[in-house]
Order: sequence, then C-alpha cells, then structure tokens
Amino acid sequence: MAKKWFKRSPKTPPVKNPASALTPWEAYQQQQKQAQTADKAQREPTIEHKLPRLKALRHKHLMRRLAFLLTILGLILLIAGYFVSPLSKVKLLSVTTDHQSVLSEQTVIDASGIKTTDTLVGVLLQQHTITKRLQAREPKIKAATVAVHGLRNVELQIKTYKTVGLLMRGERYYPILANGTIAKDSLTQPTNNYSVYSQFKTGNKLQQMIKQYRRLPATVRNGISEIKFAPTKINPQRVHLYMNDGNQVYATIATFAKKMQYYPSIAKEMKKKGTVNLEVGAYSYPF
Repeated sequence: MAKKWFKRSPKTPPVKNPASALTPWEAYQQQQKQAQTADKAQREPTIEHKLPRLKALRHKHLMRRLAFLLTILGLILLIAGYFVSPLSKVKLLSVTTDHQSVLSEQTVIDASGIKTTDTLVGVLLQQHTITKRLQAREPKIKAATVAVHGLRNVELQIKTYKTVGLLMRGERYYPILANGTIAKDSLTQPTNNYSVYSQFKTGNKLQQMIKQYRRLPATVRNGISEIKFAPTKINPQRVHLYMNDGNQVYATIATFAKKMQYYPSIAKEMKKKGTVNLEVGAYSYPF
C-alpha cells in the first residue's frame, strides 16, 4: 500500500500580549493611565446635564439686562417728572451786597435776568453767563457769584466798585467809580461829601485825574469840594479846585497828587482865605 504524504501547514505563531512585552512597572503605569482616562470620561457632564445649566444662566443674564433697562427708564421718568414739577423752579431770589453798595436788590435782580419761572438747573448751568450779564448791565458791580441754598433758593452775592466822586453834567450828578467808569444812574444833588468833577469829558483827562485823586491821603480828599477842569494855552492840564475850608487851588493833573499832599501845611500858614497855586512851585495869596 502506498503511503500518502500530507504537507504540514506552517504553524501560526501565537499572538503575543503587548503587555507581556512591558516591564511590570510600565504595565502598572499604563493601567493607571487607562483608569484615569475612564474616570475622567465618567466625570465629564454630558450634553443632557449641560442643558439645564445653560438655561438657568441665560435666564439670569436676561433678568439682569431687564433690571438695568428698568432702572434707566425709571431714572428718565424721575428726571422728566422733576423738570415738569414746581420743585425744579426758582422759589426765592435774594441779593447780598457789600457794605458800601448803593444798589437796590431789585436793580440787581433785574440786571441778572433771573426769573422765578427759570429752572434751578438752568441757573446753575448759566452761572458764568449770569455774572457777565450783571457786570455788563450794571457798571457798579465789580464781581458777582451765584449761590444755591436749600432746594430752590438762589442768592446773588455782589461786590461793587467804590464811588470816588460825582461827575457834573448839566444839572445832574453821575457817580464816578473807582475803575474810572461813569455810572448810568444820576442824582439831582451831590451826596455823601463826594468831590464833584465838572467840565470834564469822559476820556483820558478824567481817568488821569481820578488816579491822581485816589493817591491822595483821605484827609486831603475829604477837603476837596469840587474839581473843575480849566485848561489854558500855557497849561492844557490845569484844574481849579474849590476846598471845603473856603480856599481855592490851581494845579496840574500830572503833578496833582505829588503837590496836593502839601496843601494842609500851606493852608495852615495862610492868615486869610485865598488861592494856592501848585502849577509851578507852590505859593499862595489872599483873595
């Protein structure tokens, strides 16, 4: 009987476990990493878990935005209501002036242009304009301040220029202020023992005379009754003074303050009332 030979199929090598090729320490580390990855996957919330939180967050943001809009709307309504209500209007308007001021309270109020129908906010925003208006309409006002007391009371605090004399025009007397400005209001008779300036025109001569006059001591100023501008061809700056003690003085504007301060000593030596000439030198002679 013939023998049959069967060809052996090659044996498939056994599949090796990758972990069997690792050292025990490396295998341990790999197991730890796999465990951490699985644990992390379990802890991460799924989309089903995230949806309720997203809805709550959106609702919270919506409520905050709504509250903000309602607050802004409420403020707008309050402001609008304030301006419509009588609380926004000026209730009381008062005037405070320095001790030397001769301005009446109503004169200052009229010059300010403020009315009780004006809003308090409008007055505060136009403080600079109001002070400029006061100074422009009333030359006696040197400085002005707008102050608010309480909720609706406005006070005008005024400082005025000092009156240094009276300018005679015709039969009227106009106050001359310390800054050289002529006030608009006039008097029929001179008051407060002010020196009267006559024959002067508003210009350089009057301004120079006022500056010279203010440099004199108060005792000398108070003794002058009238200063009359009386120029000549020889002396175009000559002034003629009438003194309260009965004497008369001739002087020059440019040297008036320098020479007039010696008048008290000259008048004391005069035995009779007369004229003192200070134009060139200083001498006197009786009437």
